[in-house]
Amino acid sequence: MLTVPDRWHPSCEAEPRLPFLALPGASVQLGDPVQVAEWLASLLPVRSCDAVGRSDGSQPFRCHLGGLRLGDLSLMALWGPGLRGEVEGSVQASFILPYRGSGQFRLEGRSLVNGAGLTLLYLPPGPWRTTNDAMGGITIRLDPRQLRAVVRSMAGPGVAAEHWQSIGAAPRVVPAGEAASLHLVERLYRLMAFIDALLLRHGDVAEALRLDDLLLRQIATVLAPALLAEPSPPEAEPSLLAIDALVDWMHAHCHEPICLSDLERRSHYSRRSLQYIFRARFGCGPMQYLRRQRLWLARQRLEEQAGDQASASGMADLARSLGYLSLASFSRDFRSCFGVPPSRLRSRRPPLRSTASAQTENRPASAG
Repeated sequence: MLTVPDRWHPSCEAEPRLPFLALPGASVQLGDPVQVAEWLASLLPVRSCDAVGRSDGSQPFRCHLGGLRLGDLSLMALWGPGLRGEVEGSVQASFILPYRGSGQFRLEGRSLVNGAGLTLLYLPPGPWRTTNDAMGGITIRLDPRQLRAVVRSMAGPGVAAEHWQSIGAAPRVVPAGEAASLHLVERLYRLMAFIDALLLRHGDVAEALRLDDLLLRQIATVLAPALLAEPSPPEAEPSLLAIDALVDWMHAHCHEPICLSDLERRSHYSRRSLQYIFRARFGCGPMQYLRRQRLWLARQRLEEQAGDQASASGMADLARSLGYLSLASFSRDFRSCFGVPPSRLRSRRPPLRSTASAQTENRPASAG
């Protein structure tokens, strides 16, 4: 059985530690269900929202909410008393991670139960109603078409369309405690905490690190574990021209946010095949190879700067623009790659090989 950590189970009156409830400018505390409905309406089409079991007024109503956007995904965290509500239909689906309490959902003539530590719940686009004994969870709003596109890119072109086209089309209760899904669900909860910590420390990293793709890929593995766990059908011998074209594109765009799904879609290889090809040719995975190219780009930019113009703040900005969360981690990787810290290039400009020649060394070996 999945055990939700105790720190996510304070009493109703205690200050919650649910992810996304402490982000500056992204969370609120409200004392009226009508206010809650109005706030939620900015992220999903709420028709109604009422408190459950507080008609005598013996306990004050207090609800803590947090919301943010990651790319095309919307995330809502909610902690408070029991609520009942109704959501209208829309083009987006809902993926719900409960942290406490139990919710009953009604849609398409079906009744579904989602309980903390027991299940996760996927609801396709369409109207639904819910009643919760205590609110404590995260709802991720997503486009099912994007979900299917990610599953398709991860599985590769060798998987028949009928195996992935129906993903996200029907409601799905995901058992959280079964051996087959436990580690996937735990990874999803850990990812929520990881994203929350990143945004608390580095509020502008979501786009640079493509956190939206990271989260969507993890949801895909939870909803389609059998499809993504199966060995990929044998693919044709990797095309040198196709891999060369992908590597050239990575070199040209390494200064931009790039995710693994981008590489899968451009190469038309599954994630497993892409990992195998890059490890065989370069000794690392595709995202590690991308980081190497970003280090070469950083080196080139530092070489082009005069010594006193490359300030510490400018170097920190450079590190962040290339996907590093801190100057310390950037300096560590830079030293590991080139044998000198980046600060050495701020004070002097030693003769270094050109980026072009360095990239040539990193290019795939020829067929001969």
